[in-house]
Amino acid sequence: MVGDNGELSPRTYIPDLSPSAEVHKDHFIVCGLGSLGQQIILNLTKFSFDSFEVQIAGIDRAPVTEWEVENLPDMLSQVPIVGDCRRDHVLQEAGIEQCRAILIVTSDESTNVQTAIAVRRLNPQVHIIVRSSRHGLNQLLNRQLGRFVALDATELPAMTFALAGLEDNTLSVFNIDTFQFRVVERQITARDPQYCNMPVHRLHRQQVRLLNLKPFSNPHQPIGWATTASSMFHRWQPHVRVQAGDQVAYVEVKTLTHSQIEHMPTRSGPWSKLRQGIGDVIDGEWRRRLWGFWHSANQQSLRRVVAIALTTALVLWTTGTLLLYFNIPTISFTKAIVLGAILILGGYGDVFGGFEDSGAQGWVLLTCLLIATVSLLMVIGVLGLLADQLLSSRFEFLQRRPKVPKKNHVIVVGLGRVGKRVVRILQDLRQPLVAITHHLDSPALRNQIPLLEGPMLQQLQEAHLSTARSVIAVTDDPVLNLEVALLAAEALENEKRPFTPVIRTLSQLFSDNIKAFLPQARSFSVYALSAEAFAGAAFGENILGLFRLNQQTILITEYAIEYGDTLNGKPLAEIAYGYGVVPILLRQRQPSKQYQDYPMPSDDLRVHLGDKLYVLSSINGLRRIERGEMTPPRQWLLEVDSPLNPTMLSEAGSLLAKLSNVQLDKCRQLMKTLPNTLQLSLYDYQAHRLMQELKRCVPIRLSPLK
Repeated sequence: MVGDNGELSPRTYIPDLSPSAEVHKDHFIVCGLGSLGQQIILNLTKFSFDSFEVQIAGIDRAPVTEWEVENLPDMLSQVPIVGDCRRDHVLQEAGIEQCRAILIVTSDESTNVQTAIAVRRLNPQVHIIVRSSRHGLNQLLNRQLGRFVALDATELPAMTFALAGLEDNTLSVFNIDTFQFRVVERQITARDPQYCNMPVHRLHRQQVRLLNLKPFSNPHQPIGWATTASSMFHRWQPHVRVQAGDQVAYVEVKTLTHSQIEHMPTRSGPWSKLRQGIGDVIDGEWRRRLWGFWHSANQQSLRRVVAIALTTALVLWTTGTLLLYFNIPTISFTKAIVLGAILILGGYGDVFGGFEDSGAQGWVLLTCLLIATVSLLMVIGVLGLLADQLLSSRFEFLQRRPKVPKKNHVIVVGLGRVGKRVVRILQDLRQPLVAITHHLDSPALRNQIPLLEGPMLQQLQEAHLSTARSVIAVTDDPVLNLEVALLAAEALENEKRPFTPVIRTLSQLFSDNIKAFLPQARSFSVYALSAEAFAGAAFGENILGLFRLNQQTILITEYAIEYGDTLNGKPLAEIAYGYGVVPILLRQRQPSKQYQDYPMPSDDLRVHLGDKLYVLSSINGLRRIERGEMTPPRQWLLEVDSPLNPTMLSEAGSLLAKLSNVQLDKCRQLMKTLPNTLQLSLYDYQAHRLMQELKRCVPIRLSPLK
């Protein structure tokens, strides 16, 4: 619709549900009321509406002194419980017996696992969602406990951080089995024949689905906004045309071959290694490698031993020099220094001349022998340790290490769990990068990615900041991330090119404040992004990933169709438009227990028991599916006239039944009594497709009823 000011003001259409006398209550428990726990509570409350009441109990080891969301304690059904969530009496006080799902999201993964085991003992049916990064243990617990989901709050948003730094219109890339999906948002130009001046319904293709349209100017909507539950998906009338300047977002799919799935990088030949070595000598790369090798974590113990050995040698040299000078009067001080050096290098016989009488007293000879023995053992020990370090590191200095890119690269600051995941994503996208870390806990990364070690702020210039494409600051310290972004923005202030630093924070409030004074930066709170995935998982759904689109978090969700499921038996048209989601893959279970895959499935396909459906949805879409709250379709009047070729009537009846959800017998009876009319309940995209398909068989008119 068009608002009073002439601007578009789309609204989510909520069906008019009559309030029910019976209130359905779902009870949830959140263990850990830190930033992640508070954001989860905020998202769980979005599922509470009319006759569906969500009750939430919170547990934390210590009283919460700082709430990130105003009035968050009022969203809880009881006062936050202070205690150890591993204890039975604490869980029972929170209502574990009547709990539908418990979300265990403390910062201690050991506590989370112990709590999950205790919860399963107290309630065998409760759904358990745990914050954990131990993937191997998570799989074992899933098999042993059942109804168990583990999510990593730090790795879930890694794709968002990586793609925000690229600024190449890609919002997400994810794989489901043998299919790779890519979400793209870009602006349409007049020289883009695939999209420019195309009606919206033509953008729903075999391998592509339109997700969102931001028009440059207000397009004409013939009968208002399309019938859909979403404020973003499917809201444009099928006839609206995309114009130059409009911004579209779509998801596309391609099937991966076996070689792409099992892709492994090939080893370089000897000639390429030789060229790499010559290039390192010419551009001075060997200096950085030598410096990095010496300051690497593996060399810390060697440096300490060498320092101790040099200090000991200096003490022995000084002792021997003074001992010889004051006890052998025939030598000068200079000769005593030289003889002391020879002595600590194991030259005892050279100093005292074998069987010849040196004139030294017996205790002097014994002391000098002790000095020579100690120095010799010390030299042997240092050489042995050095050989061991060289062999254990496999001559790391001589190994080929990736060079730091000189332009159009991404700088990743911080190699924690988020940083490593961001690096892997950028490598998969073949984006040149360099990582900066103060301490590296995975030495193997030195030979896999360009890497700079040391004080992060000092290493930025070594990473060729002036020619970098972007900086992604994802350390565990949000203040350091902000400092990196500010330093990068200031260094490139005079550059006439777009530069978008990406900042990781731990608080949504901090992210909002950063956006206010540093608008060119993109700041994300890992917990605010992950919280929606945790909230969706609390209702039994499998959240595969997430991304940001149009200021909303979109969840990649898997539904396994079971008895009593609100999706069971429904055509995809009703699921897509009624619930406001985008089906991207339907896996229909066959009698042989194998699956038939339908990427970007057609609207007329139905979902049955045992099938798997993958959709893109906001948290509100998950809420509507959970409650079975479907936006009703528009009412249409279908007028059918007699065709010139009566042989097409049978096909027309079958086609009408397939696309309109009307019984086949009724459709065939209609075709036998033409001309005739039929009132239909269809969503706008269903009506458009019915019009296009059916008019090929019989003359029809389809008009909306007021």
